[in-house]
Amino acid sequence: MKLPWMNRADRRRWGSAENLQELGHLVASWLIGDIASQPGYQPHCGPEEETQRLIPVLVAVNRLGFVTDGSQPGENGFGTNGRWWEQRAAVSGLVDDPQLRDRLVAAAEVAGLIVVQHDMTPRRHAEGVPVTRSQGRVYTVFGCFLPVRSLRTIWEPEIIGHRTFDKVTAAWQLTLVDPEWARDDVLWEALAEVVRQYRLDAVEKTVREAQRMLDPEYLKRQYAYPDRARGHVQACVDEALAEVIDEAKLSGCTDADIALATGGR
Repeated sequence: MKLPWMNRADRRRWGSAENLQELGHLVASWLIGDIASQPGYQPHCGPEEETQRLIPVLVAVNRLGFVTDGSQPGENGFGTNGRWWEQRAAVSGLVDDPQLRDRLVAAAEVAGLIVVQHDMTPRRHAEGVPVTRSQGRVYTVFGCFLPVRSLRTIWEPEIIGHRTFDKVTAAWQLTLVDPEWARDDVLWEALAEVVRQYRLDAVEKTVREAQRMLDPEYLKRQYAYPDRARGHVQACVDEALAEVIDEAKLSGCTDADIALATGGR
């Protein structure tokens, strides 16, 4: 029997987040079923059926720190009421990392997507974008500005903690929408490209760190017997590099991309 409330284990996990990136990791865990409940959703209910094919890319961007709170695929067809329905591919969420926000916006603009951004600066905010319609009538809108009182209903501070909620309210509210109705590849590919770029950045960073740790002068400063330590350090950096390369490949990076990032290492 499904409980009408979030269980204690899930509450502890949500309450453990200390920043937006950790919150994104928890959303990713909910998307793949490792957490039964998410704040703002009916307890013990996972993503909607239409979201299933979007889960891999949503998990990836959440782990980067784009904390998604809504998404839908682009599609059309006859509904259960016999009417013709159309949807635009769309995703909305929170981001507080300026570099990640800039990369998401840049990728969206290159792909020709609609970008809506809000912060808490007192001003007239842009209106939302229609994303679901039937027979000329709009039923769903993405990208409306969410004031603090609305954010409280989605990210309950009693669950995620007041310090983390403060980070939620300080974040940019970012929405990306495909302008073409029913198209379902452009938006998700733009997000996937951002993920791939971050994964390649991680490979490059790991290679640089490996070079630093294996430098003879560094080994002399760190170890009493640098020649003996080198083998152990080499094994550690090889393991770390293999891990980030595997993540890059899972994100769709090609062998050529990875070779370029590693410098042929």
